[in-house]
Amino acid sequence: MKLETTLNDRAGMLYTGPLMDVILLLLIFFLFGSNFVLKSGVEVDLPLSNSVLPSAEDAHIITLIPNDSSEFYFNDERVDLEGLESRLDLAILRSKQVILLGDKTINYGTVMEISQAVLRKGFEVSFATQQEGS
Repeated sequence: MKLETTLNDRAGMLYTGPLMDVILLLLIFFLFGSNFVLKSGVEVDLPLSNSVLPSAEDAHIITLIPNDSSEFYFNDERVDLEGLESRLDLAILRSKQVILLGDKTINYGTVMEISQAVLRKGFEVSFATQQEGS
């Protein structure tokens, strides 16, 4: 006795179920696997430089914005210099790298004061700049 199938033959058409799975997986892979640029919630006009900031995984970000008060942002939280030192004691457990995002109109003395406070606590400081021509 010969058994016959009742299913239609799909030899001429590409079955799209597995194709959609592969496309979805590739999309997820490229979205989560790409190297995202660190962005702060505050717009900062960085100074220009020829050098490139090395990749810093899990680094703390200090954002210096031009304002009348002496406040700035540490990991998206608004702090002053005294508050920064207390936060740095806890932050060193996560990472020893700090990236300073300083607007180019910030007073140089302010930048050095904050970077010295960070260096005294045992952190490595990197200054973020914008690459010339971009």
